[in-house]
Amino acid sequence: MARTVKSAKTKAKQKPQTNSYSIELRKLKLKRSEIILLGTAHVSRESVEDVERAILNEKPDTVLVELDEGRAKNLQDPDHWKRMDIVQVIKSRKIYLLFSSILLSIFQKKMGERTTSAPGAEFKKAIEVSEKKGRSVHFIDREIGITLKRAWQSVGFFSKMRLMSELLASLFVKDDMEPDDIEKLKEKDALQGLLDSLPPSFRRIREIIIDERDSYMAQKIRDLVLNAEKPPKKILVVIGAGHLRGIEEALQRDHDMQVLTAVKAGGLWKSLVVFFAPIFIIVALLAFFTLTGTKKFDIAETLKTWIIIKCSVTAVMTIVWSPHILAYLAGIIVSPVSTFLPIVKTGWVSALLEAIYRKPEVTDFEEMAVATEQFKKFYRNRIFRIFMVFFLGQFSSALGYWIFILYV
Repeated sequence: MARTVKSAKTKAKQKPQTNSYSIELRKLKLKRSEIILLGTAHVSRESVEDVERAILNEKPDTVLVELDEGRAKNLQDPDHWKRMDIVQVIKSRKIYLLFSSILLSIFQKKMGERTTSAPGAEFKKAIEVSEKKGRSVHFIDREIGITLKRAWQSVGFFSKMRLMSELLASLFVKDDMEPDDIEKLKEKDALQGLLDSLPPSFRRIREIIIDERDSYMAQKIRDLVLNAEKPPKKILVVIGAGHLRGIEEALQRDHDMQVLTAVKAGGLWKSLVVFFAPIFIIVALLAFFTLTGTKKFDIAETLKTWIIIKCSVTAVMTIVWSPHILAYLAGIIVSPVSTFLPIVKTGWVSALLEAIYRKPEVTDFEEMAVATEQFKKFYRNRIFRIFMVFFLGQFSSALGYWIFILYV
């Protein structure tokens, strides 16, 4: 069991001295290994200096970084977005995950621009200095795809939209950050602050994105110390300041990694419910009105009304973002049948054709962050256009369904 043996906290004046840090440094003992927790502000230039100073001063055998293998690779290869095949992403039905990843990436980039420090610069520095000094480096964070999938599965459709809108709205804030704001980020990062501002109903998302990762990273540290053939004597752990307290507490006990990485598979019953629920509601209403004599329905006329309402709502809503003509027409045509064929959804079909016939260019990826600063650029960016066509298609199809229910 871990126990705290030392906690050091030194505030920098104008320029940090050789052995001082601008943020909190905590030292713990786990068996015979010394664990040094260095909490960083992801967008603070001082944090980058602190990381290098800690490696040089503390001389750890091993450096652990708050990244997973994929994010570490992307951090060292900032142009990875340009090689992404967005068509394949849509075909594999990962558009929600892609949109989340892009928003988070832009969110961090814009935060970095306000503080003149690139997002993840302290992690990149940790890797560079460790390799230069011959220290082994391990990435201890949970894979981002698992985190996002678990978060998505914890909330419903409208909660997803609320969370997306909150994160998207935060991208349009242009205020420069004051020194006091940066100091606050040394206690918890901007994403954690955003999650804390959400209603209590979103508490589960915060647990998944923050608390679960604390437990996951703590267990990775424990495994390295308790299960390795030759445990390192001194370990430096570079993490965001928002994870500092959580990891320190989580180090005191074991955590089930299978539970922390489990992702729900689409079960048969869930698929059947999704398939039959809309049909059941419509049939039940028609049967009720017919049997009670409230209304008499002509099947052909009712079907005609269904097609007109669904197609009209989709046509009116999706035209707002000027999709490619084939994507636009396909969405309208698919809308009436999408309710009865869950595999063929309006938004997915429209987004796929939009991506095929207006494939994003390199400049679209390069200007994603800039595009959030002006609506005109946001509107014209092909990546964001694909996402908007998708969300408008999905929403319009659902809206058309309920308008039909109310109409009949």
